[in-house]
Amino acid sequence: MAVTRVAFSWNGLPQYGARLIRQAIAELGGPCAVIGTKPTVPVLGMEAALGQPVHWIDADSRPRWADLGLEPPEVFLQSGWAYPAFNALGADTKSHGGRVIGLMDNNWRASFRQLVLGPAGFRLLYRHGFDAMLVPGKSGRRLARYYGMKRARLRMGMYGADPALFYPEIPISQRPKEFLFVGRFTAIKGVASLCAGFIEFSKAHPEWTLRLCGSGEMRVSLPDHPGIIVEDFVQPEALRARYNRARFFILPSIEEAWGLVVHEAALCGSALILSDKIGSTDDLAGCRNSVRFAAGDSGALARALARAAAWTDARLEEAGKESRLLARRFGPARFADEVKRLVNSFAPR
Repeated sequence: MAVTRVAFSWNGLPQYGARLIRQAIAELGGPCAVIGTKPTVPVLGMEAALGQPVHWIDADSRPRWADLGLEPPEVFLQSGWAYPAFNALGADTKSHGGRVIGLMDNNWRASFRQLVLGPAGFRLLYRHGFDAMLVPGKSGRRLARYYGMKRARLRMGMYGADPALFYPEIPISQRPKEFLFVGRFTAIKGVASLCAGFIEFSKAHPEWTLRLCGSGEMRVSLPDHPGIIVEDFVQPEALRARYNRARFFILPSIEEAWGLVVHEAALCGSALILSDKIGSTDDLAGCRNSVRFAAGDSGALARALARAAAWTDARLEEAGKESRLLARRFGPARFADEVKRLVNSFAPR
């Protein structure tokens, strides 16, 4: 017998999440309920991207499936364990004999909290609530294994941009000499060290520009510099053009679970400059398409920019090719395949 009732949840449901879920629903071949909380930054066409309505809820509520007018699913893909609403739906699923697949985006950081407190807390408070786990990539898989999840019930591919939306339009060596940052203007994203590092770098390389695309509380404190261009967030369809005019995408985060923007940039064939705290480094940053540096160190960042700026056209094209190759491993098709495998593993024999 096949599993016929599947439900998905996603906190702050983004458009890429809607595209992932839509592909999974198509692969499963039947209707599935989608539960979400509103994203911080509104994205147009969310339900159009999903292809069906969303059951919007408050993350701090504690609903049961009956409260949503839905029958408890046989398999529920639960968005993390930090939100009372999804925990309540997960518990209700288990109480009706269903299975719960966790969506966990934490990455391996080897901090005291992870190494000592994490395993004990997870096994005591959360482990019993999940029958399997879907993580973004290798770093998340390592953490989930350390927390006690069995290898057979652990899959990668939770995150991924849509290659139908993000793809190369301009060869990387023909793009302007531009670095691109996309994200929130916050301290955790390393925006201050990025600007400081670029200003130092630009003293010897005034022909390069840094484009910052986003919003956040640090916008008012961004330096006024002739080489720094600041723009607001744009919708996903318009973002492809930003990636395609940049030779290098840079993400200087102090902490980053995976970094979907890294995948978007790689799909568009951009080379990568990443801090050593980016969760997707093991998945998307190869030896030919990336430069890495210590997070929070503006001097190390400036040196990374200088190394990247010295790449020849041939090296740039090689980097773009590797970015696209590595990026193909993730996206809606991978997400749908991994979800189907996990769901089918719970089907009655």
